[in-house]
This record gives sequence, structure tokens and C-alpha cells, in this order.
Amino acid sequence: MKGLYHLKIAPADIARFVLLPGDPQRSAFIADKFLEKSRPINAYRGLDAYTGFYHGTRVSVVTSGMGSPSAGIVVEELSRLGVKVIIRAGTCGGVSKQIKPGDIVIPTGAGSMTGFKDAYGIGDVPSVPDFSVLERLVRFAGAGTGGKPRGHTTAFHVGPIMTSDAFFAEKGDAKLLESKGILAMEMECAAVFSLGHVLGMKTGALLLATGNINYAEQVMDTPRIKSAMDSMLAISLKVLKDLSLEP
Repeated sequence: MKGLYHLKIAPADIARFVLLPGDPQRSAFIADKFLEKSRPINAYRGLDAYTGFYHGTRVSVVTSGMGSPSAGIVVEELSRLGVKVIIRAGTCGGVSKQIKPGDIVIPTGAGSMTGFKDAYGIGDVPSVPDFSVLERLVRFAGAGTGGKPRGHTTAFHVGPIMTSDAFFAEKGDAKLLESKGILAMEMECAAVFSLGHVLGMKTGALLLATGNINYAEQVMDTPRIKSAMDSMLAISLKVLKDLSLEP
């Protein structure tokens, strides 16, 4: 395999099961707090990556950057490295009134308000997660009907989201999207889901709402959001471990 342009990672150094946050600081946080024997495997272009072990399962954490173009590059190069499963662990802005800051959204699909899919020639490919990943995310979260499952202080919601290219233009679309039953907006899932499908990778996502575009300001760092982030990351890693046990 020729050297990759952005992920300067040897195939032997990356796990087949990857958690994909957008923020390099979150990648470092995951490696430090959740993984054992973690070590850095990439720092090029801010796409920080680490490999370690989660309760005995070898897992890598790789930064996707912001937006579908950056996420698409990372997913493409992860496929070339032999990665089999990717779970995006990111943030979103709610558009539905039911999504409160600190809630977690499990996307069943991502509508695309981006140019990425057409440019990639996959405009007709549905942007949906792999069912085996989605089912586990819902089951491990104890979610499915909204509200707070027993044992959780975080509310989980399952449903469709929208992927956008334009962060500062999203408010203009948010009310219409709410009327169409969309839960939230973010910037990567449509690319991750559709490209992962084309490349033969299993994908899924958990998204932490850091605010609501229609009903609340972005609040980012509150104790509730920090607690929900820990829950989201733990669930994602448990699902990766469970998937690693498949023959």
C-alpha cells in the first residue's frame, strides 16, 4: 500500500474498530480516560489518532476534523488501512423542540445538505448507518422512545438528522427541518454513512446536543453536557467491543 496523504499510520498500528470524533482534543481525552495502554499513531494535519485497548479490545480513536470533506478523507484512508467499523462520536445542534442541551441523538439516517456526495459520485447512495451498529447503539443506550432510560441521567432520541456544509447558515433552515421531523443538524454523518457503505465498512453515530438551534443557545461546557459526553463515549466503545466479538 502506498503511503497515505493525511493519516501517516502503518496498517499494523491501527485497530479494525475506530471511534471517530471531530475534535482532536476529544480524541486525546478519549485515549487518556477510556483506553488502556494508548499511544499516539498520527498527529499530521491535526488528525490526531491513538490506539489502545478498551476492556481487552483493541480500539483506535481518529480525529475526523470538521465537515464532510475532511471526514470523507479520513474515512477513505481508514478504509485503505483495513478498518472495518467506524462509530462517529460527535456533537450536533437540536432543531426539534424535544432535543435539549445535553441530550444524545442516535441517527437513523442523515439527509444531505452538502456537495460531498455528488462530488464523490454517490449522490444516490442512502446515508444510513449499518443496522447491526445502529441496533447495538440503541440497545446499549436503552433508548428507542425518547426520554431517559432507567439508569441514565441523559435523555436519548432516535431518528433522522441533517448534515450541513454551512455551520453559520443552519439557523435559516432549522425551522423548516423541524417541521419535517428532523431531530438535529451536524456536519459529517451523511458522508461517513454513505461512503462507509460504498467502501464496505460498518458505520454508526452517537451525537451529543450542545444546544438547540431553534430554541436555545449553544452552551457547550456544562456539567450536564460533560456527563452526557462520558455516557456517549462509553456506549460507543461498548458497541465497538461487542462488534469485535463477532466471528
